[in-house]
Amino acid sequence: MVLFLIGAGFNIDAGSHRTSRGHKFRYPLINDVARLCFDLELSNIPHGRSIEDLFADAQDASNSEPMRRLTDILMDADHYIAGSLAQSGGSTCYSQLFDRFVGSNYLTFNYDSLLEILLLRKKQWFPDDGFGVPAQTSLQFGVTVPADQKSASKVLHLHGSLCLNFTEFDMLGNPTDDTAWLDPSAPTRFMFDPGCLNEDFWPYLRVAPSLHYQPASNRVIAPVPNKGSLLTQKFSEAIYEKARALTEGSGTLISIGYSFNSHDRESYDPILRALDASQNRRLVLISPDAGDSVQRINACFPGLNVSAIATTFKEWASTGFSY
Repeated sequence: MVLFLIGAGFNIDAGSHRTSRGHKFRYPLINDVARLCFDLELSNIPHGRSIEDLFADAQDASNSEPMRRLTDILMDADHYIAGSLAQSGGSTCYSQLFDRFVGSNYLTFNYDSLLEILLLRKKQWFPDDGFGVPAQTSLQFGVTVPADQKSASKVLHLHGSLCLNFTEFDMLGNPTDDTAWLDPSAPTRFMFDPGCLNEDFWPYLRVAPSLHYQPASNRVIAPVPNKGSLLTQKFSEAIYEKARALTEGSGTLISIGYSFNSHDRESYDPILRALDASQNRRLVLISPDAGDSVQRINACFPGLNVSAIATTFKEWASTGFSY
């Protein structure tokens, strides 16, 4: 069964949504991020600097505002776009993908919940196990789910998910009498917390915040040039361990809307190494600029069978997902 690797270009064909008050929402691309997160037009970014550099500068200055803005933009898009698509029940390139590849799994570098919201509506994904790691969940009062309910498809967020809270420590002792202490050797635990997206994940609620609460913008790895040290965090290692196993077991990886940017080399290298160790060793790139990535990947992984389909995701869907 094929495995999918999802990048920002996957979301473009979800379109946009204009509210009754005139606000327009869409999933942002790199050209949008400079303006929305830094109040800069792309042409006004200092020479030799990238969007990733701007996020790194903000982190160095302990300025959380750009990541908070990005978080809010993505969660708005999830509600107004993914939520509307799920409720409509109509046929889209996304629903066609899920019907054509029932049971396939998804690795994604995106923070948003487009995949999960749409797959939950088709009952192919559930938050208890759908992130590739066990997650604590909470249900609406009076609602029960089958004890044997399992996700047909997993969605693994390699850079973190805005809806997946986590803790990398345990609280030991009794906090009420000043005898509590932290145990950093505890295994990472995950809690499903969609925050303001509760209604888009019905019947699931957010797990009540506690001492382990992480703001949504802290649950993801910021888009900085060097993510190497961030990828060694325990929550990231737990996701990557599962992702490598899925990749090696599949042997065929279809990348949609992902550019294999040099800034992400440390992020995608473990996945391509796992693919290189698989039996099929096949990588299919779906993106208008897919051809630009083939030579770069072949130089690093000459054993991979890399092919490019230079179309948008929606155009690829119109061909019946031929690869």
